[in-house]
Amino acid sequence: MPKNWKVPLIIIVIMFAVLAASFILPGRQGNKVLAPAFTLPTLDGGQVSLASFKGQVVVLNFWATWCPYCVAEMEELDKAAGRLADQGVKVLAVNIMQRETEAGIRAFLGNKEHNYLVLLDHDSRVARSYGVAGIPTTFIIDRQGQIRRVKQGPLGPGELDNLVKDLL
Repeated sequence: MPKNWKVPLIIIVIMFAVLAASFILPGRQGNKVLAPAFTLPTLDGGQVSLASFKGQVVVLNFWATWCPYCVAEMEELDKAAGRLADQGVKVLAVNIMQRETEAGIRAFLGNKEHNYLVLLDHDSRVARSYGVAGIPTTFIIDRQGQIRRVKQGPLGPGELDNLVKDLL
């Protein structure tokens, strides 16, 4: 083996890292990441795309009914969505549909009106495009469509207000 084998190896490792980063971090613009575009069905049978909320701050919360941390944060998510709606914040609750049925989600939510919009990610395609590794995970998307914050774990009282306040 030649004596200078380290330099080519380091160059190969760096090239691989750059190539991998280009796949892992799609949509990069400088230090900001564009939120991946999507269109998902709503629980009431409609369709919603992220693009329809252009110019608004979007809270994208990934959850499931079988996740105890998700269940624990739903009331706070609903209250925050109500408080923030007049300030141009739209809250989208994306159910990842693993081990879920639409009937089960409806039963979980009950007949009560909610301040957030429930979307159904049937094949978890959108969750994967956002790199969701566990739930609940919440993404804060600014008015230009860039991901500004990611919160893994349940939201505490008033936490969502703090996450979006400098984007309003």
